Amino acid sequence: MAILPRLGGLCLLLLSSPLLAQECWLTIAYNDEPIPPYIERNVPSAGPQGESFALVDLAAHQIGCQIHWQRLPTLRVLRDLTQGSVDAALFYSWTPARDQVLRYPRQQGKLDPSRRLARLNYVLYRKLGTAVSWDGEQLWPAHCRVGYNAGWSISLYLEERQLNLHPGDGAMQLLRLVHKERLCAYATLDAAGDAAIAAWPGQFEKMQPPPC
Repeated sequence: MAILPRLGGLCLLLLSSPLLAQECWLTIAYNDEPIPPYIERNVPSAGPQGESFALVDLAAHQIGCQIHWQRLPTLRVLRDLTQGSVDAALFYSWTPARDQVLRYPRQQGKLDPSRRLARLNYVLYRKLGTAVSWDGEQLWPAHCRVGYNAGWSISLYLEERQLNLHPGDGAMQLLRLVHKERLCAYATLDAAGDAAIAAWPGQFEKMQPPPC
């Protein structure tokens, strides 16, 4: 049993954009929060690094397109995408609300999982030694606050369970609040969370799945 739901949606969103017959340029925005190995921590001198960029760059090369990558905060990516300022966004899962304004890869009218870039788990992280627990539906202590990255789709799942939520600006900010016990837990993708807590050895732990 997963602690939180799997990221089941497709991770590359596309808006319709006319491509020039003679020259194809695509501007693709991506979240500035590292999600190794798919999106590695930004190194400005090296450009975007990670498996997802390599796959999309390869696909673009095969159809004769060049990509201009834009690294932006999560909410800015979504805003620019819906306004048409960029052609696509990398690594954003499907939600009903996003499906109203964005185009996800489809096959015969249905979401096409074969064009998904990854399938990941959302999990909870707590300060090492605290008595925070989660049974898949309820969090204890009751009414304690859970942090999450603003704009990430996990907020929908947490809101449905009427948890006390605190949106934040990335793992480092939210983990500091967990460390100070101003938040009891941090909900994020396990790939992102594992990389983030590695910078705080012995301070945090991933909460294990409840028994099935």
